[in-house]
Amino acid sequence: MPRFTSKIAPDVDKLRGGYYTPDAIARALAAWVAAAGPRLLEPAAGDGVILRHLVAEAGPADVLGVELEPDEARRAGEHGDVVQDDFFRWFDEAQHGRRDGVAGNPPYIRFGNWSETERERALRFMRQQGLPTTKLMNAWMPFVAASVVAVREGGRVGLVLPAELLQVGYAKALRAYLVDNCAEITLISFRKLVFPGILQEVVLLLATRGEGPAVMRGVEVHDAADLGDLDLGAVPAVVAPLHDSEKWTKYYLAADEIVGLRSMREDPRLTTVGAWASVDVGVVTGRNSFFTMTAGEAAALGLYELTKGLVSRSAQLTGVAFTSADLDEQAATAARTRLLDVPPDVTPENHTGLRQHIAEGEAEEVHRGYKCRIRREWWRVPSTGSPDGFMLRQIHRYPRIFANHTDATSTDTVHRVTLRRLDATAAQLAVAALNSVTFASAEVVGRSYGGGILELEPSEAEHMPIPSPALVDEALTTKVDELLREGRTDDAVELVDQALLIDALGFARDQVQSARSAWVRLRDRRGGRGRSSRSATEA
Repeated sequence: MPRFTSKIAPDVDKLRGGYYTPDAIARALAAWVAAAGPRLLEPAAGDGVILRHLVAEAGPADVLGVELEPDEARRAGEHGDVVQDDFFRWFDEAQHGRRDGVAGNPPYIRFGNWSETERERALRFMRQQGLPTTKLMNAWMPFVAASVVAVREGGRVGLVLPAELLQVGYAKALRAYLVDNCAEITLISFRKLVFPGILQEVVLLLATRGEGPAVMRGVEVHDAADLGDLDLGAVPAVVAPLHDSEKWTKYYLAADEIVGLRSMREDPRLTTVGAWASVDVGVVTGRNSFFTMTAGEAAALGLYELTKGLVSRSAQLTGVAFTSADLDEQAATAARTRLLDVPPDVTPENHTGLRQHIAEGEAEEVHRGYKCRIRREWWRVPSTGSPDGFMLRQIHRYPRIFANHTDATSTDTVHRVTLRRLDATAAQLAVAALNSVTFASAEVVGRSYGGGILELEPSEAEHMPIPSPALVDEALTTKVDELLREGRTDDAVELVDQALLIDALGFARDQVQSARSAWVRLRDRRGGRGRSSRSATEA
């Protein structure tokens, strides 16, 4: 059995052309869209399930589907009139603004798997709409913009989309486009995964064409069966800021929570993490199983003196600061607390343990991996410096910063934090970031997927609002550290809320409580998705 295993390849079974819309969703979309009038369009007809319901709602005379694949076009044509063509070749200016409504489940095709000819037509349309194009984008994105362009003022667009719409950076401009070109947008998500056999989380986008900024609302239902009983008029909504490209997860909050959180995030009494520190990825080794090891393994291999302390998982971090005592305690367990960090004067020629370890790695072709292959000496890991602090990248419950009181570094599972200023310590920064406003903002600026884990990229982390770390005194630091090490994180957050947000900065208690409520609501929402994903997998 290989010693130096690599990461398991990600599941590529994504929502794409082969996964068709469940009947309950197709029926609900068709009914909502057809209420705008009979001239209806399905831009990627697939097997025709949505087209069939559009015809049932509006009659066959003015309902049209477009489908690229000939076999699919024939199947869909059993339910209504279908043009077999590339949508973006067919969708010329004469088709713009002609429809009362558009309903569909656009294809999910990543940039590299997209036919170059079809891709270029779609990208040309995006550029004509003033939208940027990148190699990160997916085929569903131009279909969203085209659906808006296809309908008249007051027309309706109802689409099944990946939940990526709500939060990924490459959809930022598209979110702003929708806000600016729609009068009303409703986002419907599901607590239960609704596409059988896949873990892709989806949302329904219900948009009404009109002058923005759009009135926004988020609705969550258990599963597709609940769509028939949904009364959108009873759901409170909030006006989005014009050109709003922020992540849309926030629209699953109550309207007063959205307004309150927006107000606090923009309040000049708060600063940002990035104003005090830079957040960067941890060490990228190229094969953690080769470069990281337990203290016992490092000693047994004769490599201990060629290693440095390591934080490789969030469980190693507990209090305000990561200390030498914490590192020693972790070293006594099976945790990988050592990183191979070969000094410049050590080579395979003058160190037997290193020579043997390299030989074993090459026998398993560790050196052929991309990150290793591009190094001059593949076994020397670059940029292993010890940071001032650490920050969780993947978050179950609480986003956290930790001061680093050791010479340890971290792998890319944990971000590294480096202070920009000298008037506050990393420990003060760690305490300042432990509050309800920062936690709620992390849920908004970060991203979560089907597994229920919140992920914060460095640039997202730097945008999180915090009270000034300079307000944190030694007594507060000591007490917070004590509470955290006892596992009383909620009590620590309550203490920091009171000491910094309310007493020091003068925020009203109900403002802080609203931020706390928003954080808990968003945290529990994504946590519920994690349970749903696990249940689907186990089933």
